[in-house]
Amino acid sequence: MRIWDRHARVATAVVVATALVAAGATAAWSDSDSSGVTPTAIGTLNPVGAEGASGGPALTTSQSSALARAAVAIRQSAAAQAAAQAAAAKAAAAEAAKKAAAEKAAKKAAAKKAAAKKAAAKKKAAAQKKAAAKKKAAAKKKAAAKRAAAKKAAAKKSASIKAPAKVPSGGLVCKGSGGPGAAEQKVTAIGTAINAYRASHGLKKLSISRSTTLVGHAKKMATTGGIWHSGHENIVACVSDDSASTMVTAWSHSAPHKAQMLRKDVSRMTVGGAANDGWLFGAVLFS
Repeated sequence: MRIWDRHARVATAVVVATALVAAGATAAWSDSDSSGVTPTAIGTLNPVGAEGASGGPALTTSQSSALARAAVAIRQSAAAQAAAQAAAAKAAAAEAAKKAAAEKAAKKAAAKKAAAKKAAAKKKAAAQKKAAAKKKAAAKKKAAAKRAAAKKAAAKKSASIKAPAKVPSGGLVCKGSGGPGAAEQKVTAIGTAINAYRASHGLKKLSISRSTTLVGHAKKMATTGGIWHSGHENIVACVSDDSASTMVTAWSHSAPHKAQMLRKDVSRMTVGGAANDGWLFGAVLFS
Protein backbone atom coordinates (compact mmCIF):
# COMPACT_ATOMS: atom_id res chain seq x y z
CA MET A 1 0.00 0.00 0.00
CA ARG A 2 2.91 2.37 0.72
CA ILE A 3 4.39 1.88 -2.77
CA TRP A 4 0.95 2.51 -4.32
CA ASP A 5 0.53 5.78 -2.37
CA ARG A 6 3.93 7.00 -3.48
CA HIS A 7 3.26 6.14 -7.11
CA ALA A 8 -0.12 7.93 -6.95
CA ARG A 9 1.44 11.09 -5.51
CA VAL A 10 4.22 11.10 -8.12
CA ALA A 11 1.66 10.63 -10.89
CA THR A 12 -0.36 13.60 -9.57
CA ALA A 13 2.72 15.85 -9.44
CA VAL A 14 3.67 14.88 -12.99
CA VAL A 15 0.16 15.75 -14.22
CA VAL A 16 0.32 19.20 -12.59
CA ALA A 17 3.85 19.89 -13.90
CA THR A 18 2.84 18.89 -17.39
CA ALA A 19 -0.19 21.17 -17.25
CA LEU A 20 1.96 24.10 -16.15
CA VAL A 21 4.55 23.51 -18.82
CA ALA A 22 1.79 23.28 -21.39
CA ALA A 23 0.55 26.66 -20.13
CA GLY A 24 3.99 28.13 -20.70
CA ALA A 25 5.18 28.08 -17.08
CA THR A 26 8.34 26.87 -15.47
CA ALA A 27 7.64 23.73 -13.37
CA ALA A 28 9.52 21.85 -10.67
CA TRP A 29 8.44 19.09 -8.22
CA SER A 30 9.65 17.39 -5.09
CA ASP A 31 8.73 13.99 -3.53
CA SER A 32 8.15 14.21 0.22
CA ASP A 33 7.28 10.49 0.59
CA SER A 34 8.97 10.14 3.94
CA SER A 35 6.58 12.63 5.55
CA GLY A 36 3.48 11.23 3.85
CA VAL A 37 2.78 14.55 2.02
CA THR A 38 1.69 14.44 -1.60
CA PRO A 39 4.49 15.54 -4.00
CA THR A 40 4.19 19.25 -4.84
CA ALA A 41 4.26 20.80 -8.30
CA ILE A 42 5.50 24.42 -8.35
CA GLY A 43 4.97 26.51 -11.46
CA THR A 44 6.10 29.95 -12.48
CA LEU A 45 4.43 31.58 -15.44
CA ASN A 46 6.60 33.22 -18.05
CA PRO A 47 5.81 36.95 -18.37
CA VAL A 48 3.96 36.84 -21.60
CA GLY A 49 0.89 38.84 -22.59
CA ALA A 50 -0.68 41.70 -20.67
CA GLU A 51 -0.54 41.87 -16.88
CA GLY A 52 -3.55 40.83 -14.87
CA ALA A 53 -5.57 43.10 -12.60
CA SER A 54 -3.30 42.23 -9.67
CA GLY A 55 -0.18 43.33 -11.52
CA GLY A 56 0.99 39.75 -12.27
CA PRO A 57 1.08 38.10 -15.62
CA ALA A 58 -2.32 37.20 -17.04
CA LEU A 59 -3.23 33.58 -18.06
CA THR A 60 -4.34 32.80 -21.54
CA THR A 61 -7.41 30.70 -22.26
CA SER A 62 -5.30 27.65 -23.09
CA GLN A 63 -3.39 28.02 -19.82
CA SER A 64 -6.60 28.26 -17.80
CA SER A 65 -7.95 25.14 -19.53
CA ALA A 66 -4.72 23.26 -18.79
CA LEU A 67 -4.87 24.19 -15.12
CA ALA A 68 -8.55 23.13 -14.91
CA ARG A 69 -7.74 19.76 -16.46
CA ALA A 70 -4.86 19.40 -14.00
CA ALA A 71 -7.23 20.07 -11.09
CA VAL A 72 -9.68 17.47 -12.39
CA ALA A 73 -6.85 14.95 -12.77
CA ILE A 74 -5.72 15.64 -9.20
CA ARG A 75 -9.24 15.04 -7.86
CA GLN A 76 -9.62 11.85 -9.91
CA SER A 77 -6.24 10.58 -8.72
CA ALA A 78 -7.18 11.29 -5.10
CA ALA A 79 -10.53 9.56 -5.55
CA ALA A 80 -8.86 6.54 -7.16
CA GLN A 81 -6.33 6.39 -4.35
CA ALA A 82 -9.09 6.59 -1.70
CA ALA A 83 -11.11 3.89 -3.51
CA ALA A 84 -8.05 1.64 -3.73
CA GLN A 85 -7.35 2.11 -0.02
CA ALA A 86 -11.00 1.41 0.85
CA ALA A 87 -11.00 -1.71 -1.33
CA ALA A 88 -7.78 -2.93 0.26
CA ALA A 89 -9.15 -2.27 3.75
CA LYS A 90 -12.40 -4.07 2.83
CA ALA A 91 -10.45 -7.04 1.43
CA ALA A 92 -8.29 -7.19 4.58
CA ALA A 93 -11.40 -7.04 6.78
CA ALA A 94 -13.06 -9.78 4.71
CA GLU A 95 -9.95 -11.95 4.96
CA ALA A 96 -9.77 -11.39 8.72
CA ALA A 97 -13.48 -12.20 9.06
CA LYS A 98 -13.02 -15.32 6.95
CA LYS A 99 -10.09 -16.43 9.07
CA ALA A 100 -12.02 -15.75 12.29
CA ALA A 101 -15.01 -17.68 10.94
CA ALA A 102 -12.76 -20.60 9.98
CA GLU A 103 -11.18 -20.62 13.46
CA LYS A 104 -14.62 -20.45 15.07
CA ALA A 105 -15.86 -23.30 12.87
CA ALA A 106 -12.77 -25.36 13.71
CA LYS A 107 -13.31 -24.72 17.43
CA LYS A 108 -16.96 -25.65 17.13
CA ALA A 109 -16.09 -28.86 15.21
CA ALA A 110 -13.46 -29.79 17.82
CA ALA A 111 -15.93 -29.15 20.65
CA LYS A 112 -18.58 -31.20 18.84
CA LYS A 113 -16.10 -34.04 18.29
CA ALA A 114 -15.03 -33.96 21.95
CA ALA A 115 -18.68 -33.95 23.06
CA ALA A 116 -19.46 -36.89 20.76
CA LYS A 117 -16.45 -38.80 22.09
CA LYS A 118 -17.49 -38.09 25.67
CA ALA A 119 -21.08 -39.15 24.93
CA ALA A 120 -19.86 -42.36 23.26
CA ALA A 121 -17.64 -43.16 26.25
CA LYS A 122 -20.53 -42.49 28.62
CA LYS A 123 -22.86 -44.66 26.54
CA LYS A 124 -20.28 -47.46 26.44
CA ALA A 125 -19.77 -47.28 30.20
CA ALA A 126 -23.52 -47.36 30.76
CA ALA A 127 -23.86 -50.37 28.42
CA GLN A 128 -21.05 -52.20 30.22
CA LYS A 129 -22.61 -51.43 33.58
CA LYS A 130 -26.00 -52.63 32.34
CA ALA A 131 -24.45 -55.82 30.92
CA ALA A 132 -22.62 -56.48 34.20
CA ALA A 133 -25.81 -55.93 36.18
CA LYS A 134 -27.72 -58.21 33.82
CA LYS A 135 -25.04 -60.89 34.09
CA LYS A 136 -25.05 -60.60 37.88
CA ALA A 137 -28.84 -60.82 37.97
CA ALA A 138 -28.77 -63.86 35.66
CA ALA A 139 -26.15 -65.56 37.85
CA LYS A 140 -28.20 -64.77 40.96
CA LYS A 141 -31.34 -66.10 39.29
CA LYS A 142 -29.51 -69.23 38.17
CA ALA A 143 -28.13 -69.82 41.67
CA ALA A 144 -31.61 -69.33 43.14
CA ALA A 145 -33.08 -71.76 40.60
CA LYS A 146 -30.35 -74.26 41.41
CA ARG A 147 -31.04 -73.98 45.13
CA ALA A 148 -34.77 -74.34 44.51
CA ALA A 149 -34.17 -77.41 42.33
CA ALA A 150 -31.90 -78.94 44.96
CA LYS A 151 -34.49 -78.24 47.65
CA LYS A 152 -37.21 -79.73 45.48
CA ALA A 153 -35.08 -82.79 44.74
CA ALA A 154 -34.35 -83.23 48.43
CA ALA A 155 -38.03 -82.93 49.24
CA LYS A 156 -38.89 -85.40 46.51
CA LYS A 157 -36.22 -87.79 47.74
CA SER A 158 -37.48 -87.43 51.27
CA ALA A 159 -41.05 -88.06 50.09
CA SER A 160 -39.94 -91.11 48.12
CA ILE A 161 -38.70 -92.81 51.26
CA LYS A 162 -41.41 -91.54 53.53
CA ALA A 163 -42.99 -94.48 55.36
CA PRO A 164 -46.45 -95.44 54.21
CA ALA A 165 -49.20 -95.46 56.80
CA LYS A 166 -48.83 -99.23 56.99
CA VAL A 167 -47.04 -102.08 55.26
CA PRO A 168 -48.64 -102.67 51.84
CA SER A 169 -50.92 -105.62 51.30
CA GLY A 170 -48.93 -108.82 50.82
CA GLY A 171 -45.99 -107.51 52.81
CA LEU A 172 -44.68 -108.61 56.21
CA VAL A 173 -44.23 -106.46 59.32
CA CYS A 174 -40.81 -106.62 60.92
CA LYS A 175 -41.92 -106.07 64.52
CA GLY A 176 -39.74 -103.69 66.49
CA SER A 177 -38.27 -102.00 63.42
CA GLY A 178 -39.01 -98.80 61.52
CA GLY A 179 -38.82 -95.10 62.19
CA PRO A 180 -36.50 -92.33 61.00
CA GLY A 181 -32.75 -92.77 60.56
CA ALA A 182 -32.61 -95.45 57.84
CA ALA A 183 -29.33 -95.39 55.86
CA GLU A 184 -27.73 -97.38 53.06
CA GLN A 185 -25.76 -100.33 54.41
CA LYS A 186 -24.04 -103.61 53.41
CA VAL A 187 -24.92 -103.75 49.71
CA THR A 188 -21.70 -105.61 48.85
CA ALA A 189 -21.94 -107.79 51.98
CA ILE A 190 -25.39 -109.07 50.93
CA GLY A 191 -24.11 -109.95 47.43
CA THR A 192 -21.01 -111.65 48.84
CA ALA A 193 -23.09 -113.74 51.22
CA ILE A 194 -25.34 -114.88 48.32
CA ASN A 195 -22.27 -115.86 46.23
CA ALA A 196 -20.92 -117.85 49.20
CA TYR A 197 -24.23 -119.70 49.42
CA ARG A 198 -24.13 -120.42 45.65
CA ALA A 199 -20.56 -121.69 45.92
CA SER A 200 -21.61 -124.10 48.67
CA HIS A 201 -23.96 -125.58 46.08
CA GLY A 202 -21.34 -125.78 43.35
CA LEU A 203 -22.59 -122.75 41.40
CA LYS A 204 -20.51 -119.97 39.89
CA LYS A 205 -20.37 -116.54 41.45
CA LEU A 206 -22.50 -113.68 40.09
CA SER A 207 -21.29 -110.15 39.50
CA ILE A 208 -22.52 -107.69 42.14
CA SER A 209 -23.70 -104.16 41.42
CA ARG A 210 -25.38 -101.53 43.55
CA SER A 211 -28.87 -100.40 42.52
CA THR A 212 -30.02 -96.92 43.49
CA THR A 213 -33.63 -98.03 43.04
CA LEU A 214 -33.19 -101.04 45.31
CA VAL A 215 -31.28 -99.02 47.91
CA GLY A 216 -34.22 -96.58 47.96
CA HIS A 217 -36.68 -99.44 48.39
CA ALA A 218 -34.59 -100.95 51.22
CA LYS A 219 -34.52 -97.57 53.00
CA LYS A 220 -38.28 -97.19 52.61
CA MET A 221 -38.83 -100.65 54.10
CA ALA A 222 -36.42 -99.89 56.95
CA THR A 223 -38.28 -96.66 57.70
CA THR A 224 -41.69 -98.34 57.49
CA GLY A 225 -40.72 -101.39 59.53
CA GLY A 226 -41.85 -104.05 57.05
CA ILE A 227 -40.96 -105.72 53.74
CA TRP A 228 -42.82 -105.96 50.40
CA HIS A 229 -42.07 -106.27 46.70
CA SER A 230 -41.89 -103.08 44.63
CA GLY A 231 -41.71 -104.89 41.30
CA HIS A 232 -37.99 -104.20 40.76
CA GLU A 233 -36.54 -107.13 42.71
CA ASN A 234 -36.85 -110.91 43.13
CA ILE A 235 -36.30 -111.24 46.88
CA VAL A 236 -36.55 -108.97 49.95
CA ALA A 237 -35.85 -109.57 53.62
CA CYS A 238 -35.35 -108.02 57.04
CA VAL A 239 -33.21 -109.36 59.94
CA SER A 240 -32.80 -107.98 63.41
CA ASP A 241 -29.08 -108.64 63.91
CA ASP A 242 -27.83 -106.40 61.05
CA SER A 243 -26.10 -109.41 59.42
CA ALA A 244 -25.94 -110.21 55.66
CA SER A 245 -25.23 -113.92 56.43
CA THR A 246 -28.31 -114.14 58.67
CA MET A 247 -30.36 -112.60 55.83
CA VAL A 248 -29.13 -115.23 53.31
CA THR A 249 -29.88 -117.99 55.85
CA ALA A 250 -33.41 -116.64 56.24
CA TRP A 251 -33.86 -116.68 52.43
CA SER A 252 -32.54 -120.26 52.24
CA HIS A 253 -35.34 -121.40 54.59
CA SER A 254 -37.95 -120.28 52.02
CA ALA A 255 -38.19 -122.46 48.92
CA PRO A 256 -39.04 -119.62 46.47
CA HIS A 257 -36.20 -117.41 47.81
CA LYS A 258 -33.74 -120.32 47.81
CA ALA A 259 -34.62 -121.10 44.21
CA GLN A 260 -33.87 -117.51 43.22
CA MET A 261 -30.44 -117.56 44.89
CA LEU A 262 -29.52 -120.84 43.18
CA ARG A 263 -30.57 -119.91 39.64
CA LYS A 264 -28.30 -121.14 36.84
CA ASP A 265 -29.68 -118.87 34.10
CA VAL A 266 -28.28 -115.63 35.57
CA SER A 267 -24.83 -113.99 35.64
CA ARG A 268 -25.32 -110.90 37.79
CA MET A 269 -27.27 -109.46 40.67
CA THR A 270 -28.14 -105.88 41.61
CA VAL A 271 -28.47 -105.24 45.32
CA GLY A 272 -29.94 -102.67 47.69
CA GLY A 273 -29.43 -102.61 51.45
CA ALA A 274 -30.32 -100.33 54.35
CA ALA A 275 -29.99 -100.41 58.13
CA ASN A 276 -32.08 -98.79 60.84
CA ASP A 277 -31.60 -99.16 64.58
CA GLY A 278 -29.88 -102.59 64.38
CA TRP A 279 -32.10 -103.98 61.64
CA LEU A 280 -30.87 -104.84 58.12
CA PHE A 281 -33.22 -104.69 55.10
CA GLY A 282 -32.28 -106.10 51.69
CA ALA A 283 -33.63 -106.34 48.12
CA VAL A 284 -32.00 -108.28 45.27
CA LEU A 285 -32.68 -108.67 41.53
CA PHE A 286 -31.08 -111.54 39.55
CA SER A 287 -30.48 -111.19 35.80
